[in-house]
Amino acid sequence: MNSERLKDFRQAAYDLLVKAKDATFELMDAVMTTRNAACLAEFSLNPLFNRHRRCVYEALQDCRPDRKKLMLLYLEQLQKEAPPTEHILVAIDHTAWVRRDAKTLKDRTHEYQRGVTVGQGYSTIAWIPEALLKLGITPTS
Repeated sequence: MNSERLKDFRQAAYDLLVKAKDATFELMDAVMTTRNAACLAEFSLNPLFNRHRRCVYEALQDCRPDRKKLMLLYLEQLQKEAPPTEHILVAIDHTAWVRRDAKTLKDRTHEYQRGVTVGQGYSTIAWIPEALLKLGITPTS
């Protein structure tokens, strides 16, 4: 993907955010570039997150994007990137973040992680180009 298409894609995603756009966008960049975090506040330590630690929580609380429009934007971008002869293969990972005692975390759900627990679930979706598969490179390699 060239830099101009990436800028256009990022702008289109930014435009679909409702409130707290800047904090939410910086948080998304921090999440994508942080190797691992033991808690949500650790994303505020990422150099791409230029706000106070409390803004991590405010961004999550205030931003309620239209998920359907975002997924359509992602699908459109994926179709632009994948060659027309290629089958689109995506890998999905769902992780449970155990938070039994987090009474302020309103979106807690029942999650499965070595049994059923209460917490927050999050998912990652990645496109796996066929060229990588032909080389024997898989998401777990």
